[in-house]
Parts: sequence; structure tokens; C-alpha cells
Amino acid sequence: MLSKEMIINRPETSESEWTEHLEELRRRIIAGLLVFSAASVGAFAASDRIAAFLMAPLGDLGIRLYTFNPAEKFVTYLRLSLLTGGMVSAPFLLLQGLLFVWPALRGRERGYTLAALLAVPALFIAGAGGSYWFLAPKVLGFFLRFGGSDGIQPLWGLKEYVGMLYSLMFAAGLLLQTPLLLLLSFITGVTTPETVGRFRPLWIFLIFLAAAICTPPDVVSQIALGVPLYLLFELTLCVGRLLRPLPRPPRPRKKA
Repeated sequence: MLSKEMIINRPETSESEWTEHLEELRRRIIAGLLVFSAASVGAFAASDRIAAFLMAPLGDLGIRLYTFNPAEKFVTYLRLSLLTGGMVSAPFLLLQGLLFVWPALRGRERGYTLAALLAVPALFIAGAGGSYWFLAPKVLGFFLRFGGSDGIQPLWGLKEYVGMLYSLMFAAGLLLQTPLLLLLSFITGVTTPETVGRFRPLWIFLIFLAAAICTPPDVVSQIALGVPLYLLFELTLCVGRLLRPLPRPPRPRKKA
């Protein structure tokens, strides 16, 4: 039995802890916003170099970019700075989120969370880098060659080019997060590697369908993207077989 004093003080203690959690969350959000702002300002100061880096895939295509209104270059560089600032500050934001939930994690949960903290940015950088070095030149070359015999000359705008390139890099970075989602389903017991492996033909079809959507309509590019994605899928299944699922919380007993 709880005494009257314990019953009275319990809500106050709970409210105090809740207030402390909110205050800690507020501090971490402010820290994340400060790092994002600093990274964005630094990116804007180096916007010329960043733009030159992004224009490198056009080097072998002989294409020049144009602006079509007085403010287009400034607005494009501003968006470029915000996107770059977001990418640069993303690991710090993930770290802040990890530090906030760390006291609530136990045992293997901490190990899995640390591994995810390292894997998320690494896979995103690998996907974005592969899109920049391999996918973007293929896509740009296809659009440049498309309809080349009709006499229509390409006139590409800076804003559209930067938006397209960032979309390709962002989509590829997100695509490489799917193995982590699959591993999460194994760890939480939603599914198992054996169950997923039974539907391997379906997964192969979906992988090469995604490769066909993300690449120009030529077989070489589709195979060059689809085969690494399939090998990554098989590697994910192998890693999933080595992981031990987290124990599920006991179900509450029904009252008689």
C-alpha cells in the first residue's frame, strides 16, 4: 500500500522528470540548430567551390549552365548552402538524438544503436557519392543525347540542374538506407532472414526495377546499379542471421 504522502509526491516527481526531459530535448535541438546554421553559413561562404564541384559531371558533356532571372543564382546558392548545411550537420543531429535516448537503452540496444549511428551517414555518403560519380553522368548524358537529330539545342538552367543533381544524390542516399530498415525488422522480430529469403525472386525484381527507374534506359547502367544493390541485399541477409533479436516485452495478462 502507498502512503498518502507518497501518492501526493509521486505526480510532482513525475512532472519534474518530464520537465527535465523536455529541457534536455530543447537544449539538444538548439545545439543542432546552431550547428546547422554554422554549417549553412560556411557553405554559403564556399558556395562558388561547392557549385564548381557539382558542375564537374558536366565537364565531358560540353554543357554550360545559365540563369534566367537576376535573383536565380543567389537563390540557388542559398538553397545549395541550406542543403549542404543539412548534410554536414546530419551526423551531429543523429548524435544528439542518440545522447537523448541513450539513458533509456539497455544491453544490446546500445550496441545496435551505435552501429546504426555509424552506418546511416556512411551508407548515405556511399549512395550520394555513387550517384554523383556514376549515376549523374549517365543520366545527364542520356538527356543530352535524347532527340539529338531534331535540331533542338539544349539550354540548361542552373537552378534546374542543381535541383536534379541533389535529387539524384538524395534518392541514392536514401535507397542505401533500406538494408538498415531490413536489419531493424530482424532485430525487432518483425520478420526473419529466412522468411525474407523465401521471397528472393520478388526482391530481385524490385531491386532491378528500382535500378531501371533510377538509371537511363540502357541495360549496362541498369545492371551496373542493380548488381551492387542485390549483393548488398544478400549481405544484409547474412548479417541478419548473425544478429540476435531483442527480447520482446511481456504481454500484459488479461484480468479474469
